[in-house]
Amino acid sequence: MGRAGFLLLPLLILLALAATGPAPAAAATANTADAGVILELAKSLTKPPPSWTGTDVCGGASFQGITCDGAGRVIGINLAKQQLYGTLPSSLSDLTELQWLQLQGNALEGAVPSLVRMGSLETLALDGNAFTILPPDFLEGLPALRSLSMGDLPLKSWSIPDAIAECTALQNFSVSNSTVTGPFPAVLPNLTSLRMLRLSYNYLTGGLPTALEGLGSLESLELNNQQSKDKLSGPIDVVAKLVSLKTLWLQSNLFTGPIPEFSPDSQLVDFNVRDNHLTGLVPASLIGITSLQNVKLSNNYFQGPKPKFTANNVDIDSGNGFCLTDPGPCSPLANSLLEVAKGFGYPFELAQWAGNDPCRGTPWLGLICIKMQVTQINLPRRNLLGTISPAFANLTGLQRLDLSNNQLTGGIPDALTTMANLDYLDVSNNRLTGQVPEFKPNIKLMTAGNRFGESGVDSGGGDGSNGRSSPSNPTGSRNSKSNAGMIIGILVAVILLVVCVGFFLHHRKKKNVDKFSPISTKSPSGESETMKIQVVGTNGNSNGSDSAIPSELYSHVSADSANTADIFESHGMQLPMSVLLKATNSFDEDYILGRGGFGVVFKGTLNGKLVAVKRCDSGTMGTKGLQEFMAEIDVLRKVRHRHLVALLGYCTHGNERLLVYEYMSGGTLREHLCDLQQSGYAPLTWTQRMTIALDVARGIEYLHGLAQETFIHRDLKPSNILLDQDLRAKVSDFGLVKLAKDTDRSMMTRVAGTFGYLAPEYATTGKVTTKVDVYAYGVILMEMITGRKVLDNSLPEDETHLVTIFRRNMLDKEKFRKFVDPTLELSAESWNSLLELADLARHCTAREPFQRPDMCHCVNRLSSLVDQWKPVNIVDEEEGGTSEMGLHQQLQRWRRDDFTISDSFNTYSM
Repeated sequence: MGRAGFLLLPLLILLALAATGPAPAAAATANTADAGVILELAKSLTKPPPSWTGTDVCGGASFQGITCDGAGRVIGINLAKQQLYGTLPSSLSDLTELQWLQLQGNALEGAVPSLVRMGSLETLALDGNAFTILPPDFLEGLPALRSLSMGDLPLKSWSIPDAIAECTALQNFSVSNSTVTGPFPAVLPNLTSLRMLRLSYNYLTGGLPTALEGLGSLESLELNNQQSKDKLSGPIDVVAKLVSLKTLWLQSNLFTGPIPEFSPDSQLVDFNVRDNHLTGLVPASLIGITSLQNVKLSNNYFQGPKPKFTANNVDIDSGNGFCLTDPGPCSPLANSLLEVAKGFGYPFELAQWAGNDPCRGTPWLGLICIKMQVTQINLPRRNLLGTISPAFANLTGLQRLDLSNNQLTGGIPDALTTMANLDYLDVSNNRLTGQVPEFKPNIKLMTAGNRFGESGVDSGGGDGSNGRSSPSNPTGSRNSKSNAGMIIGILVAVILLVVCVGFFLHHRKKKNVDKFSPISTKSPSGESETMKIQVVGTNGNSNGSDSAIPSELYSHVSADSANTADIFESHGMQLPMSVLLKATNSFDEDYILGRGGFGVVFKGTLNGKLVAVKRCDSGTMGTKGLQEFMAEIDVLRKVRHRHLVALLGYCTHGNERLLVYEYMSGGTLREHLCDLQQSGYAPLTWTQRMTIALDVARGIEYLHGLAQETFIHRDLKPSNILLDQDLRAKVSDFGLVKLAKDTDRSMMTRVAGTFGYLAPEYATTGKVTTKVDVYAYGVILMEMITGRKVLDNSLPEDETHLVTIFRRNMLDKEKFRKFVDPTLELSAESWNSLLELADLARHCTAREPFQRPDMCHCVNRLSSLVDQWKPVNIVDEEEGGTSEMGLHQQLQRWRRDDFTISDSFNTYSM
């Protein structure tokens, strides 16, 4: 090599170093940035993984669970089930190249940091930690996310954010037992790549959106065991449209209606819908799915033939109403009636159409049979949907059919005209359309209140006629004059109809403009809001004629409600709206005590006394609510008793209906028995429970036999028993009370009340007597003894119904002792009285009404246990006393003491 070569060599070396030098520096910088985040994560953990030593995050094998790429960027964190404690640093989102973050099975707590910068993240697993807070931008900026699992997290109530719609690549989404609330997330059907969706053990409510059918790739749908009171409900028709579905878990919800028909190409393997309210026949299309391995249908209300599955694991025997215990066809009569129910969509109201013998023993709901033949079907006001099935024509002995006041659509089937024995048909007040068929002349046909088209048939039919007019010309010919007259008549009728409809709509619009809107604080009559008003006295009566201590109440009807004032008679109990506005601070939300089906209860003050004001809106309460409003006033103006909650007044103002009650501060009996955690009350002692039981018995005894007339409550339950500050009980909520004539204390009526407390004969036939209340009272006694709810779906299926398990456990004294409420401290004397009460509860819940005692017997038996008389030293008033009270005055005092409402106005709860 020459001299020039020696001079050139160093220069080449320098150039080479200059060309390669910066790259390692850049790599080191990147490695340092991501490594700094991991080192900060290590510091935030109470006890990081043992292998995490030193600072070389991406070099060697010291930081197990951390994966880096060739450029020193962290692309993966897998710390699953490492028993880690501590929190996650906010700098975690700086790992912008991170592709998977798996932290499941640890005890990490605090807030989940923002992930908004992790655009490359594909897998996120947070299950089984102790995180309590999600960031506001949770799931934003994650377009590559494919799998998200975050079950078993103690988060506060939250909803799936709409930002999840940006996760268009999401295939697996699992959020079970993580307090997700509200309706089924409407945003989820937008995730068309989903293959697995698990939302079990949350607090979702409402129905399944029809948009779910767009998830054509969904293979697993798990929505089971929602924990909210209302749970998921409604039909499940949409699941049959999920063509790729293999696993369907809907158990322990409140779904209704039948199982839908599935495609012959269905790939279902696991089908679990047990513990719902599903009805109807199990479809053959489900039975025939060859891939099906697990089927669970128990504890629903399925009807018809018992299905025979070839699956390996089948659970269908418990709690359904199949015709027979073994697979096989139903009787022809049962088949015909189930075909009728199919037209209505197998409604829950007809779930009692179970078994194989509709007429044997107690007939199916709404049926009347003669010699094993159905002669009458009475199903008015059952909220029936769907259509009228032609299968009615198969019931050849049917004479009377009443389907009035439902929501039926479609037309009247022509097949009904062929029924030789049918002489009464009432389909009034539905939504029927089309033409009314030609029935035989002697049938009584009621069709008013539908939408029948113009067909020459009178769609009114309300007078009982069949609506057909006889032809004016017996030969069937019509001349031009008669045609012209008919056309003119039709035109005049149409014009009058248009005018009437226009007037009605204008009047209705004007009437509802101010529906439940802010109310003027000044009385329409111009009276001052500070006007003096005297609340009805504690022994007040509307007319004062039968009251020992007559009292007065300011009588006033708002001018705005003049059109509704004629609904009620004037009982001297009407209050001006202005006074109730002042009493409740214009219905301030801070005054709300509770909410119910037809209104909100507010705390108020009248003349220095606390009251409870239930504010109802007639526009939303509907006919049923308005009837209950009127019924409550009608009953409570006639009855006054120290163990019945007193109605102090009412107000009608525009569309609003308001009731004013005495104010009860002790809450409801239910809150003291079954809802202790939510209410914060201490458990009742046995003495307190005995006293409450006697108070309730005396109140119902008064309704049944000591009032001016005989009343039947029909909705007796712990939530309708209110307690005062001394824990003395009063019966409330008289909206379902029925008046029974003394000569006829048994009557047929629309079934109303609460499941669990309904007497068997009432639930199945609608027959109501005073023994209906006795049955409900027995159930309440059982709840007071055990501290358990009458129906508790959280328990094993053979223990959910309190009455059944209570009567069974009474057969074994030791078993029964363990069954008693564990919060009770019982002496030997208390245990004996508890057994007495348990025996009374057993008799009160006897299946047959005649086997149950009257309420007067309950009062006598309880009185001997609670009010035990003991002799004391007294001075006989006739011998040494100074009292000169006459017999008349003593009678007045005794009556006042027995039927006076206590002056202590305490808390009211709906």
